[in-house]
Amino acid sequence: MQRRRFVCERLLVVDDDENVRRTYEAHFTKSGFEVHSAASLAEAAERLAGTRYDAVIADVCLTPQLGSEGLAIAAYLRHLKTDPPVVVLTAYGLPDRAEAAARLGVDAFLHKPVSLVW
Repeated sequence: MQRRRFVCERLLVVDDDENVRRTYEAHFTKSGFEVHSAASLAEAAERLAGTRYDAVIADVCLTPQLGSEGLAIAAYLRHLKTDPPVVVLTAYGLPDRAEAAARLGVDAFLHKPVSLVW
């Protein structure tokens, strides 16, 4: 089976867990990507306003009080002129979130923990 190669140079990782962000940053940087990160929806919006990303990886729940910020990021990206692939990660595999992600055109809805080994 041949693996598909994606052309992607700049990633935005959005997760409120610093350890998760650092793990993704280290992994993808080592793999040759330029990686930027954000800890919140507001921080992600700032990064997206000033930089073009080839892909965005976002946690669904950035804070326990708000619930689905990763989907808000996906909705925001769908309204931008550039439309990078969006991968949403969740520790809570609720069907309503998966359905909402599908309606937003999220490219992948993955359940944590996600293996970074290919």
